[in-house]
Amino acid sequence: MNQTPENAASVSVRDRLLDAAEAVVAREGVSHLTLEAVANEAGVSKGGLLYHFRAKSALVTAIVERLANRCESRQAEAVAADPQKAGAFARAFLTVRTQPPDPQREPIHTAVLAAIGTDPEYLDPLRQRIAEWQNRLEADHIDPVTATIVRLAVDGLAVGRLLKVPVPEGELHERVIERLLSMTRPPSGENQP
Repeated sequence: MNQTPENAASVSVRDRLLDAAEAVVAREGVSHLTLEAVANEAGVSKGGLLYHFRAKSALVTAIVERLANRCESRQAEAVAADPQKAGAFARAFLTVRTQPPDPQREPIHTAVLAAIGTDPEYLDPLRQRIAEWQNRLEADHIDPVTATIVRLAVDGLAVGRLLKVPVPEGELHERVIERLLSMTRPPSGENQP
């Protein structure tokens, strides 16, 4: 992991370890994710790593949690920037989750998906977050059924992309997203909270 001394100081050891774990997974796959590999990648002792993550499972769970936190943060920014309150969270969820992943981060998503196959509990932090998001969608001042349909469509697009199954591309993709966005907006003239 290449960091200059000035930005290495600004990144916590825990974040450095998570960055290192993601780098190992992106480069070599989840099967090569070992505590030793992560410690070496981060430039810390194995004891230093064990202070933060007592097992590989704790490390994978933390990666999943951090992915969910990043998504949550980007959604919060989108909600704050949306001038229309009704459906703002649904639009933020849709916008954030349908953005193409950073090519350097895409292997992390794929590797986490593979890790889940070995231990479904790795997905628990994301399951909890999705339950929270579903509650927010249902309380987003638009029809909760519509909000849920939007979420399920977005989830399908995201999982389809991860599994590399055919999903709409180009103009069709844009039209699908625009249709989903239009579903999150109250009809004109309708009272809004």
